[in-house]
Amino acid sequence: SSNFGSGQLLPPCSVCTRTFIGGMAAATVASAPVSDFDAATEGAASSAAEAAQPQDARRIHNCDQRAPIIELSHPALPRTLRLEQRGATSEGFVQGTSSVAWPVAAHLARHLCGRPELIRGRQVLELGAGLGIVGAAAAALGAQHVVLTDCEVAMPLLERNRVRLLEDGVANVEALRVNWGSAPDHEAALSGAAAGGYDVVLASDVIVPGFDTDRLFESCRALLAKRSGARLLIAYEFREEWETIGTFLHWAAEAGLECSHTPLREDGSVDDDDDDDCDTILYTLRWRDDL
Repeated sequence: SSNFGSGQLLPPCSVCTRTFIGGMAAATVASAPVSDFDAATEGAASSAAEAAQPQDARRIHNCDQRAPIIELSHPALPRTLRLEQRGATSEGFVQGTSSVAWPVAAHLARHLCGRPELIRGRQVLELGAGLGIVGAAAAALGAQHVVLTDCEVAMPLLERNRVRLLEDGVANVEALRVNWGSAPDHEAALSGAAAGGYDVVLASDVIVPGFDTDRLFESCRALLAKRSGARLLIAYEFREEWETIGTFLHWAAEAGLECSHTPLREDGSVDDDDDDDCDTILYTLRWRDDL
């Protein structure tokens, strides 16, 4: 079983001063009280070499990134969601982040489970979906339609997990390539949405130094519907650096997006009070009323 810890200091959403001061508290590992995000073995997919590894040796970034099957369960979900991943020792491993599970995605998925009204009946798109954990939760919780997107190299596994969800009765899911900042890819994604874009755009652990944050922002701005009630939800993990997220929020403010933020805990719960012991933040962005 894989449990995810959370451990952080919060940056301001107002980035006019562009001043970011933060430190990371020591991360702790704790079991989620109302949900499980587990690594499971399934038939021959788990190699003998992996099975022989001590559990601690298989844990990377506080989760098991070697198990072939990841499970997400929560009382709000009609069934346990089972998705495939490709760890570093697996055939089909993608160098980078797209083929394995990351804890922040589980945090955001659990948050949606606790607040299904955020996505129920809405058109949802996930950027940088990886395995599709967050979007899968949104679909199972009653979103009208969910589009899981990532770059070309991630699409085989993302499409495989779309099929797996369909086999498990989660049929309102589409997998689509969206390279961040690509106008043709934006156009293709918008062709399946209501006029103006998506009601909810989701992203987890995508704002990282070295990533194409400017292109990510262009995709967020292009795909989020410009209407009242549309929301961009970004789950972010603090890694001793505020400049990247600060720059993203600065662009968002210039474009007319208002931002609020709150600590996002391992079980998906949030607290309006700043929490120095939580290193995952949920940013919620919406268009200003005067636009």
